[in-house]
This record gives sequence, structure tokens and C-alpha cells, in this order.
Amino acid sequence: METITFYSYKGGVGRTLALANIAIYLSRFGKNVCIMDFDLEAPGLHYKFPQLVKTTDIRKGLVDYIYEFTHNKVIPESMDEFTLELVHPSKSRGEIRLIPAGDVLSADYWRKLAAINWHKLFYEEYSEGIPFFLELKERLRKEFNPDFLLIDSRTGVTEMSGLCTSLLSDKVVFLIVNNRENIEGVRQILRSIQAVERLPGQKPIGVTFALTRIPFPNEEDDDEGLEQQIVKEIQDFLNEPVEDLESQLNVPDICILHSDRELELSESLRIGEEGVTKETSLLRDYLILFSKIIPNTVIVPKLDSILKEITANLLDHPDKAQEELEGLVLTYSHPKSLETLIDFYILRNAGRERILGAFHELWSTFGIDNPKTVSKYVSLFMKWELSSREEPEFKLAIIDKYLELNPEDMIAVERRLAEAYKEYDKSEMALEHYLRLLDVVKEKSEIFGEILDIYIETERPEEAMGLFEKYSDIIDADVSLRVKKVEVMFKAGKLQEMGELLDDGGVTERELFDENPHVYFNVMKRLGRLEEADKKLNMMLNDALSRGDAKRLREVGAFYSIFDRQEEFKNKISGRHVHADTISHYPVTQIY
Repeated sequence: METITFYSYKGGVGRTLALANIAIYLSRFGKNVCIMDFDLEAPGLHYKFPQLVKTTDIRKGLVDYIYEFTHNKVIPESMDEFTLELVHPSKSRGEIRLIPAGDVLSADYWRKLAAINWHKLFYEEYSEGIPFFLELKERLRKEFNPDFLLIDSRTGVTEMSGLCTSLLSDKVVFLIVNNRENIEGVRQILRSIQAVERLPGQKPIGVTFALTRIPFPNEEDDDEGLEQQIVKEIQDFLNEPVEDLESQLNVPDICILHSDRELELSESLRIGEEGVTKETSLLRDYLILFSKIIPNTVIVPKLDSILKEITANLLDHPDKAQEELEGLVLTYSHPKSLETLIDFYILRNAGRERILGAFHELWSTFGIDNPKTVSKYVSLFMKWELSSREEPEFKLAIIDKYLELNPEDMIAVERRLAEAYKEYDKSEMALEHYLRLLDVVKEKSEIFGEILDIYIETERPEEAMGLFEKYSDIIDADVSLRVKKVEVMFKAGKLQEMGELLDDGGVTERELFDENPHVYFNVMKRLGRLEEADKKLNMMLNDALSRGDAKRLREVGAFYSIFDRQEEFKNKISGRHVHADTISHYPVTQIY
């Protein structure tokens, strides 16, 4: 029987609700669980199971058991009258047995609680508190044989909280909020736990931290980055160096339980008796917390048998198998169940939304450590369109991970990845990958062109010019790159160098015009070469008028506007059954 205490320095952090969700989750995996309400002055664990137990069902509990011993020197023969069975064990799930604090609606409960002398129980000579509670724990093990005992501890620094977090526990889950009072209090408790001598045969207490009441991240405001900063600041504070090395803490990881608007209005389980009540981001947080405190060895054996049972009907009843798999993932979210669902979706060609959604659920909740699973994702990434009306988009961080694991497959995947970052308007990441590719690909012209485009679009011509000398042979061999070089010089204000490039044949005016007329007209204006530009404008205007091409006329009108000759353009097209005011409605990219 493994004992896990849920502790918070102050109340109102979601401690009891977290315990209740973990208990239900363990039960759904076939584990027998005892849950004990040790928050005796503010008991409420039973309120988290309103469909399974009512307050009026409770007659006796932990306070009555302790009172019998401290006042009557009696240890009851059985724990049955002090417990309630919430979930009966069956083939598909384990038992949940509640040890409530007591009948909190009766005055007798509060009389008994006030009468318990905790100081006498623990600190007077020949006190019997420690052996009494150790014997209680052993009785629970023998009578109910639970796999787990989950204790809802009292807050603050008291005999009861110390008993729960040190003497009785194998693990402690600390729930904290981001304020100095909570964090300092938890640090002192953790240091005291670390200093407590364990009984012979007891392992050191395992500790898990969960930061609660954090708003869900908003990608637009980079809240995720703020989350990481908050976590790091808390870790740094908890792990602050101290002179007494025995008191030095090492908190390597902190989970986050985000706030949930629905829970602020009315608390409810995210994981119900029959499975998940509603899929939310907080549910994902609970599953991450669950994975931190419950070892895989507890889950995987049961999960394997469930998956085997479902997939046995894969060919005969595919729709039913899919429904059961989806329900399993929702209730038993685990890397193995998600990977099985992914394979099933791919086999049935279930569509982009379902397939990528399952991948992304796996990635965001557990990460993807299975190389085969990562490879399947990359295969879809290489095959499917990047830009699609369907959602979701690809998670490019997964592709980055694949490249770390498979450097031999770098060029094709990294090129596609760079294109994806560019498609998703993440130019800095695209640039990073294009620059890496430039060092390894044989045909560099296209890659170099993409790099120049990013520098031009992000207004960084000086950085682009830094590459010209190193890759001069590539530029000289490609007219498109030579034109981009002119544009970079234009952006950088290097008029003399730009003129020299045009005069010495590096780029001809004809090549510049054919490749990019927008650049051509802006360059001609800046260099004062208006005669040749005027010829081109008239040629384009006559061609557009002869063909009656309204779209082309709007574009020519935009070129005239570069030279501030809008009125001249309107006069030239007047009487040609073209409305000059339509010119402004056609967007044309210009450089200035």
C-alpha cells in the first residue's frame, strides 16, 4: 500500500479536488483506493463525490476513531463503521473507500474534535500517538488491502499536517499558489520533512509540486513564456542555497494546474465515476500530475489488457473499436493508448483533424518519446499540404525533435520544415533552418533566395549584405538572386553600389524589369533614370488597354503612383471605359 498525502500551506488551492480526481483515475485502472479526510477542522473530501455519498450518510469517521482511543482507551475491532464504500470493486475498476472526518453536521463531532489533546497524544512522556497512527495505517492495509492510501492533509503547520506529511506518507504532493506566503511556508515544511528520520525500512519521502490557479496561457500574449518564468522563479526560491547542506532542497520539476472558470463557479470532478465528465485543459493538467506521482508500472499492465480487448474487434467492428478507443483515451489518457488510437486513425484514414489532434494530445500531455511515433508524424508532414482549410496545423516542434534524432534524414525534412515555419509566419525559425541548410545542400540558389526574401521582408538588408561576398559565385550564376541583391541594396540605401551593379552588367535593367517590375520602378526613380522607366510605363499601359485587362491596368496605375503621376494616368485612360477610381482598390506590393 502506497500512501500519498496531498498538502497545501493555505486553503483554496484545489488540494482536495486534485486528490478526488486522482482517486477516481486510480479506480478506473482497477486499483483499490482508500481516501482519508485528515483536514479535521475543515473536512470536505466527501463533498467532492456528490453522486456517490451524501453528508447524511456519514455516521462516524476519523475523529470518532481517535476519540475512542484518547478518551476511552479503546481501539475498535473493525474499521467498517468508520468508512464508506464509494465505488464497489468490479472487473473493470477498483474500490474507493472513504474514511471521512466524521459526521460534521452533528455537534458531537465538534465536541469530540475539541476534546482531543494533540499535545498529550504526541509530546508527553510515554505518548502513544505515533504507534497509534502507524497501527491505524496497518489496520487499513490488512482490512481493506488498498493499493493506495490518499490523505487529504490539514493546512498550515500542525501536529496533524506533520503526521500526514512525514510519519504516514511515502509521497507528498504539495499544492501551492504563486504568492510569497505560500511558497515560504511550503519551503519550511519541505525542509522539516527532509530532516525527519524515517523508520527502518522506509524510503525517503518522494515530493511532487503542483502550482495551481494559473490562468490558461494565451499564445498571443506569450503567457506560456510567463508561466515558465514563474516556475523558474519558484524553483530558484525553493532551491536557494543554504549553509546547512541537510536543509538544501532540490525541486527539479513543478506541474501546473490551471484555473478553470467552471470550477470557480461550481466545483466538480474532471474525472467522474464513469470516466471523464468533460474534456478540458485542466483535465490534461491532472493527467500530467497523475503521471508524475503514479509509476507506469501501476498503469501499463492494466492498459495492455484493455487495449488488447479493444483491438481484437478491429476488423469485425471498426466503428465500435474506434468509439471504445476514443473513450479509453479520454478516460485513460496515456502514451500507449494515444499511440494505439493514432495507428487506428491512420489505418482508417480518419482525417487531418482527428489524426493530428491525437498526435498533438500526446505531445502536449506526455511528449513523444517513441521514435516510430515521431516518424509517423513526419511522414504525414512530408505528404500533406502545409496550408489547409482544415485544422489543426502541424506542430513544428515535433519535426524539430525528429531532426535531433535522425540527422541522416536532415535535408529533405529540414527544407520542408523551413517552408512550414515560413508558411506559419514564423520567419525567424524559418531563417534558422534555411541557414543550416545552406551549409549542407549542393544546389544553394533556391535556399539562398529564401534567405534573402526573409531578410527583405523583415527589413534587415544589412544582414543580407553580409552574405553577398561569401556566396558571390551563387549570386552571379542566378539572375533571380542578382535581382534580389539589387532590392537588398535599395533597402539598405546603397545607391552607388546599386547603380554600379546595373552599369557593369551584374544585372541589366531588362532583367530587373522582367523579374520584378515593382523593384525596377522604385530603383529607376531613386537613381533618376526616368526616361527608360517612362518607356516601360507607356508600353505596359498600351498593352493593358489593348487587352482590356482591368487587373493589369490597376497594377500599371500603382506603378504610375510611384512617380506621383496619378493624374497623368487618369487622363490617359479617360474615355477608355475604365473608371480611374478603381485603381486604388487593387493592392500592389511596393518597396519604399
